[in-house]
Amino acid sequence: MLNIAVDGHSSSGKGVVCTRLAKKLGVIHFDTGAIYRLIAVYVRDNNIDPRDQKAVEKALAKIKVDLKHNDGEQITILNGVDVSKTIRDNDISDMCSIISPYPKCRDFVLKIQRDSAKKYDLVMEGRDITSHVLPNAPFRFFLTASIDVRTERRYNDLIKKGENVTYEQVKADLIERDRRDTQRELSPLILTEGTIYIDNSNMTIDEEVDLMYRTIKGENK
Repeated sequence: MLNIAVDGHSSSGKGVVCTRLAKKLGVIHFDTGAIYRLIAVYVRDNNIDPRDQKAVEKALAKIKVDLKHNDGEQITILNGVDVSKTIRDNDISDMCSIISPYPKCRDFVLKIQRDSAKKYDLVMEGRDITSHVLPNAPFRFFLTASIDVRTERRYNDLIKKGENVTYEQVKADLIERDRRDTQRELSPLILTEGTIYIDNSNMTIDEEVDLMYRTIKGENK
């Protein structure tokens, strides 16, 4: 199996880059964050307090995840319902950052990740793919950008969706997410040895995809 592992900060562009890279390579794009977001949707829709770790972890037994792929893009299904759009709600993003560190949530997602990696050629993105989920993947990338660039991207996305937010609120939220991701005890977001670091602050999406593609194909040697 061709497994490509990608980690990176919030709003570093992982989703669109990995979608395009997977399509260019003719493999599946596995969006790890979508699984955590799916859990968050169940938690929200069943009025479970996301900060109640025991309640969230107990709810996992009632969650069935199905993943389908259409032209390389992932369709995320929760208990028979397509939630691919719902998981992008802004409140789900906030909730996801709260529940994702819970050990049983991570174990729940980890099984799905590793089972998929054994079955498919894929580009898998997340926060601990290069360090924990697929540490032996032949190609590993860490994507990031400056906090101001990431804030601008996230702010523009939310405004387009009609969200009532300020630039300062978005920046503070990203800083807090970075703190949670990098300082959590279980599988923190880190740059591991041998992982290719890409700062895409001044890169176009096409330039970044091309760089990763040429690296995988051995054209950058």
